[in-house]
Amino acid sequence: MANGSAPGTERGTAAGNFDLGECFCDAKCRYGHETRFFNIGRGHYLACDVCRTFLFVGSNLVSCWRQENEDVWEANSRSIEGYEEVDAS
Repeated sequence: MANGSAPGTERGTAAGNFDLGECFCDAKCRYGHETRFFNIGRGHYLACDVCRTFLFVGSNLVSCWRQENEDVWEANSRSIEGYEEVDAS
């Protein structure tokens, strides 16, 4: 979804093992595992490497993706190979 959060990522909700918090930057794993945010293109994602899950949180919400390139996005994509995508809807 361009310029906005993914459906189902409203504030204070949960999706799979993720607690979405008050904003996408507050999201965390409900089991206390460390999470990481990353971009693939202008899309923003959250991953828990222990649970091996990831979640699309929105696109073009912050401009940091503009300082990255295809190599970074390819590496980010490879970093979640075999992970389960959590549906936020």
